[in-house]
Amino acid sequence: MRISSCSRNLKWAAGTAAVTICLVGSAGQIAAATLVAGSSRAGVATPTRVGVTLDANTDSAIFAREGKTRDALGFPVGVKRIGQHVRDGFQKAEYDEVTELDSGGNVEAITDFDATGHLRTAVRLDPAPQGGPNVGRDAAIRTAQRSAVAAGLGVGTPSSTDADEAIGGWTIHWLRMQDGVRVRGDETRVQVRPDGRIASVALAQHDLDPAAVRRLGSDDARQVATGNLNSWFAGRNSGYSIQKVDLEWVGPNAAFDPSQVDAPERPYRLAWVTEVKPSGDAAKYVWQISLFVDATDGSIIGGDFVE
Repeated sequence: MRISSCSRNLKWAAGTAAVTICLVGSAGQIAAATLVAGSSRAGVATPTRVGVTLDANTDSAIFAREGKTRDALGFPVGVKRIGQHVRDGFQKAEYDEVTELDSGGNVEAITDFDATGHLRTAVRLDPAPQGGPNVGRDAAIRTAQRSAVAAGLGVGTPSSTDADEAIGGWTIHWLRMQDGVRVRGDETRVQVRPDGRIASVALAQHDLDPAAVRRLGSDDARQVATGNLNSWFAGRNSGYSIQKVDLEWVGPNAAFDPSQVDAPERPYRLAWVTEVKPSGDAAKYVWQISLFVDATDGSIIGGDFVE
């Protein structure tokens, strides 16, 4: 049974309080934030996005980098380029952005680079031609690979390729791995228009803590998760089963520690992701729970909920 009052993906940043509401009747011992998601508090500044104009002479390296990336991706060349250094409080990011404009002042393409000069996102906004045959899957993959490599991205065989059923074209994904372990949520993604041209490139990449020399085993991680779950569900008309335990790089969050709600984003850590399927009354509210068990010290460093 799905409960409409709970969000589909209750991430810590937006839904911890909702998790409390969902589980209070069946597993009320699960910790959660006391603030309602989206509420404001006195003394907490509203995020802002501030841009400082880049100078074509002083910041010529940034414009040169954008030109090389633009050409590698086959993006249109504008009659004018403007750049700015952006401090984005919404994304908690700082980056350089260059915009290509046509003769009418319309935006044709936007490209962003992080503080180290690496590509973050690039998107073309000129109108796509109408009609004509749609590019095939294999051709789209070849175009995406060739363009990504030309833009300086280290990509190999794609992890997956999805057809865009709405407007045609394809989205090609390369999942990020570190030391042979998946980095949860990180990827390189290239969208190809139906006419075979690159529509956009986006990279999701987080800083990682050094991997521990000594690593907690999966059986030990399962025991840690079981101990916590037993205490949360004790005395309730609910149960659970552990579906799997996988090693991943994850972002610590406040899913089980309300004191971390306003904490700065931390580097990703190596953890055993324990997927849990609730049963009984709890299953009416939460479809799945993920616990992040730190692979170094066995502490719970966060998790996810799916309603």
